[in-house]
Amino acid sequence: MDIISTLILILGCICILFGYFRFISDENGNVDLNNYRFTGGIALVITGMFDGTHDLIKQLRSKNSVSALAVYLGLFLLYIGVVFYK
Repeated sequence: MDIISTLILILGCICILFGYFRFISDENGNVDLNNYRFTGGIALVITGMFDGTHDLIKQLRSKNSVSALAVYLGLFLLYIGVVFYK
């Protein structure tokens, strides 16, 4: 069971990072590191999560909705890995 819980936790972290990096990258896939040196682009992530959740509720497929879905899936996997595999 330790291997399964570790794999679920790693997969959850990868999903969260995937969504996070999609939020802070531009249309070309570049990240302007000077803008995110201190904050990590947290304002972009928060507004992207809000817009992505709004798009998910309306059943639209956009960059923000895919990123929000990846973050939600990662949080769900982390929850499963921590709660069910103690």
